[in-house]
Amino acid sequence: MGGKHQFVFRPLFVKHNYILQVKPSNVLWFVLAVLAGLAIISAVFPDKGIEINKNTTLYFPSIADILSSKNKNSDAKDSVLAEIIESNKDVFNDTLADIIEPEKEYIDSTLLNFKAKPVKAGTIKQLLELPNNNLECLKKIFDALSSGNELQKTIRILHYGDSQIETDRITGYLRAQIQAQFGGSGPGLVPAKTAYDYKSPVGIKNSENWKRYTIFPKTDTAVKHYRYGALASFCMFTQPRKPAQKNNAAPTNIIDSLATEDTTVVTALINSATNAITPENKKLPEIHNASLKFEYPQYSRANTRNVKQCKMYYGNCKENFLVKVFDGETMLFSDSVKASEYYSIKKWNFETAPQNLRMEFSATESPEIYCFAMDGRSGVAVDNVALRGCSGTIFTQMNSEFLKNMYSDMNVKLAILQFGGNTVPYLTKESVKNYKSMFSAQLRLLRRIRPDMSIIVIGPADMSTKVADEYQTYEVLPDVVEAMRQAAFANGCAFWDMYSAMGGENSMPSWVFNEPALAEKDFVHFTPNGANIMAKMFYSALIGRYNEYLNKK
Repeated sequence: MGGKHQFVFRPLFVKHNYILQVKPSNVLWFVLAVLAGLAIISAVFPDKGIEINKNTTLYFPSIADILSSKNKNSDAKDSVLAEIIESNKDVFNDTLADIIEPEKEYIDSTLLNFKAKPVKAGTIKQLLELPNNNLECLKKIFDALSSGNELQKTIRILHYGDSQIETDRITGYLRAQIQAQFGGSGPGLVPAKTAYDYKSPVGIKNSENWKRYTIFPKTDTAVKHYRYGALASFCMFTQPRKPAQKNNAAPTNIIDSLATEDTTVVTALINSATNAITPENKKLPEIHNASLKFEYPQYSRANTRNVKQCKMYYGNCKENFLVKVFDGETMLFSDSVKASEYYSIKKWNFETAPQNLRMEFSATESPEIYCFAMDGRSGVAVDNVALRGCSGTIFTQMNSEFLKNMYSDMNVKLAILQFGGNTVPYLTKESVKNYKSMFSAQLRLLRRIRPDMSIIVIGPADMSTKVADEYQTYEVLPDVVEAMRQAAFANGCAFWDMYSAMGGENSMPSWVFNEPALAEKDFVHFTPNGANIMAKMFYSALIGRYNEYLNKK
C-alpha cells in the first residue's frame, strides 16, 4: 500500500505456467488472414442473405457496401428532395398561422356578382390522377367550391386517414389554404373524447366519467348496434343502452332539435339538485353530471380558433337532458335538449368566437355524442379524422343508413381517404389482391350512400425497412399503391400518389436525414415540416384540377 506499481502490457497467451510472447509480425499475419477470410465470405455470401426462419435472415455486407456509407441511389434521391424543398420551403415552421384572413361571409349582396375565379396553385409535381382522365369524378366538390349559393352554406370535406394525419398533419395546411380561399373557419368535427393524448388544433379536457366507444380497432361488447357515425366512434358519460329503434329509418325533424316541453326528469334537473321527491312521493332517478372543455393550444392557426357555430350530433337517449354552454365563466346558453332515439342535432350560434368554450351536461342517462361540428357559418369545413392503425376498411362495418343520413346533414362534398400504410408491413404480393378487394368495397359503399360526394384516395408514403445495414422501401409497397389506384379508378374516384410525389423508391431516408428532418426516424411518419410539404403538393394538385374544371366549365 502506498508504493508505486508499474504495469507493462504486452500481447500474451497464458497457458498453465508457460508465458508465450507474440511477435508483432505474427499479429499482422493473423489480422491479414482474418481479413482475407472475411473477404472470401463477403464474395460468396448471397446478396439476399440466408433465411434462418420466417422472421430471421442472415446478411453479410459486400465489399462495395463496406466501402460506401450511403444508401444506393442516395445522391439521386437527395437531388429530388432538394427540388421539392426549394419549391415548397415557404411552408417551413408553420408560417400559415400569420396569414389567414377572417372567415368570409357569403351574404346575399355578394351572390349577385359571384363568379368563381381560378386559384393560384404551386408547382404541381404529382398530378391528381383521374379515372379515364375525366374530371367528372370531382364535379360535386368543384361545383360546390365554385358556387356562391353553396358557399353561403357550410360545405364539408372529410379527411380520413391513419396515424400519418394525427396531430392535424396535412389536414391543418389544407384547412388553412382552403378556408383562406373559399371562406369558412373552425377545426371541423371534434369528438367529446380523443383517442390518444396527442397535440391537436383543439384540446379537449373531460370529466372522468366520459368513455369512448369505437368500431376500430375493436368494438365494445356493451354496444348493441353499429351506429357510430362520421368519426367511427361516439362518447358517453353513462353506460350504453340498447337502441329502442329497430329500423334504420331516420325521423324527419332531426335538425336543431329542442324540447318543446320538459319531461318530469328535466323539470327535476332544472328545479332540484337535492334529490327531491315527486308529488307521488317517489324518488327521482339518479342524475349524472359531466363536463367538456375545449382549449386552443398556442400553435393552433387563427382560422381554427374562429368558431362561429357549434352543432352537437347526438342520439340513442330516451330522456331529455340539460346542456349549459360557457365561454370561460360566462354562461352563453342553458338548454333542455330533446331526447332522440335515432340521432338529432343541437345547434349553437356565437356572435363572437368563444376562446374558452366549456359545456356542462346533466342527465339521467347520457346521450351518445357522435361529434361536435365546430365551424363558421359559411364556406368550407375541413375535418381531420385520424384512425391510428386503420387500413381504411371500417366503413362497411358501420350502419350504412345511419352514416348516409349524417353525411347528408353535414353536407359532405368531398371525402379524402388516406390509407394503406398500415397494411404494408404485413401483406405479401399475393395478399395485396385481397386488400384491393376490401378497399374497393369501402369506396362502393361510400359512393352508394353519398352520391353527392366526390372521393379522393391518397396512397401511402414511402416506408423503409432495414435490410442488412441499409434502409430500403418495403418490397410490397408499390403493389399496395397500384392496388389502391386501381380500386379508386374502378369506383370513379380520383387518386393521388404520395409515394411518387416524395420521390418514389428509397426516398424516405433522404427525408429522415435532411436538415431539418422532414420525416421521423421510424421511417414512416412525416415531421410537421414534411407534412406541410406533402400537404402543399397535394393542395396544388387539387387546385390545378379545379382550375382545369373552371376552364372547361
